[in-house]
Amino acid sequence: MNTRYERTARALIGIGGQLLVCKGKQDPFCHLPGGHCEAGEQPADTVIRELREECGREVSFLSPVQVVYNTFDKGATRITEEMHVFKASLYPALQEMPQRSREDWLEFLWVPLGELDQANLLPPACRDLARRYCGV
Repeated sequence: MNTRYERTARALIGIGGQLLVCKGKQDPFCHLPGGHCEAGEQPADTVIRELREECGREVSFLSPVQVVYNTFDKGATRITEEMHVFKASLYPALQEMPQRSREDWLEFLWVPLGELDQANLLPPACRDLARRYCGV
């Protein structure tokens, strides 16, 4: 099995007891908005860039929460991910139903904090972080 290391940055964005998540339209799971850090890019800058690219919104607040280490298999590759998680707010702070994606393969959903298990938010450690940092 091949191995790969990935450094990512993702955002906890909560409004009204709900968490903004994204998912590939064909995926059975969802994840926090954000993405891969480019070479030399700081994780905070990654979150700002990815949210601008994916949903066309600006970040008005950003604070580091925790680094989550996650290992998973994708095809014949074992991926070790270093995920930098931030608490974030978007400008304008609107809870659209649903947030529109600028990327065809990706969709955004607002998920009630009590339904993160059913939504299959991955990695599971993000569920606890969301409840702690986005709870009402």
